[in-house]
Amino acid sequence: MNVIPIESKQIGYVEYDIERSCMIAHFTTGEVRVYPVSWEEYTVLGRASNKYDCFVRMTCGRTTRPTPDLSFRRGADLS
Repeated sequence: MNVIPIESKQIGYVEYDIERSCMIAHFTTGEVRVYPVSWEEYTVLGRASNKYDCFVRMTCGRTTRPTPDLSFRRGADLS
């Protein structure tokens, strides 16, 4: 999965799940939300100078999907 750090007090990072065609947002509170986002949209976020603003524009009004099981990744180094 491709990880993009978001410089925000609310969002730690996002990643893209190619198999499910979705973006997974990891909030600093521990909450995880999944958004239906195309790979093309996700790459725009990766190139954005203000990733937080781009994330907000991208996700505003979109319904989140159920969170996938990420337990297999616990303890993985995402830095």
